Amino acid sequence: MFGNVESGSVVGSVPLRDWERNALKDYYRLIPTPRGATRFLNTYRLVRAGVLSTEWDRFRGDEGGLGEFRLPMLLLAVAAGQPSVAREWFRLLQQKAGGPLPQLESLSEREAPAWSEFRRLYGDLNAQVNVPLTPDRVMDWVRCVERFTF
Repeated sequence: MFGNVESGSVVGSVPLRDWERNALKDYYRLIPTPRGATRFLNTYRLVRAGVLSTEWDRFRGDEGGLGEFRLPMLLLAVAAGQPSVAREWFRLLQQKAGGPLPQLESLSEREAPAWSEFRRLYGDLNAQVNVPLTPDRVMDWVRCVERFTF
């Protein structure tokens, strides 16, 4: 998924496309501060720069609607805007790799106010945006995002 100069061609740090800028706006509810929004944008650009050219079509999908880019955007938005729950949520996602992903409703034992707010925001976002949380890709993206966020 991610390469370096020696192992493969990467798309690189090119200007964001309109569909990416529009999609980034979908995650504003998860990011309550301007500093978090800047962090979100900058880390997305870092992640995007590492996408191999051979993976680009799957990453961009149909340019704005469905595409794998939605998964790192979601993870980065949570890391930037909801850091008090991000580490634990990432850990839960990794534990479920290869199986069904945990639904936020099933995390009822996590009743801290931050988790309650995260569940609400995540539910609102899911109603608006179809994020492709598939077990076979979650592990790679969580590992990648963690390299840039924690």
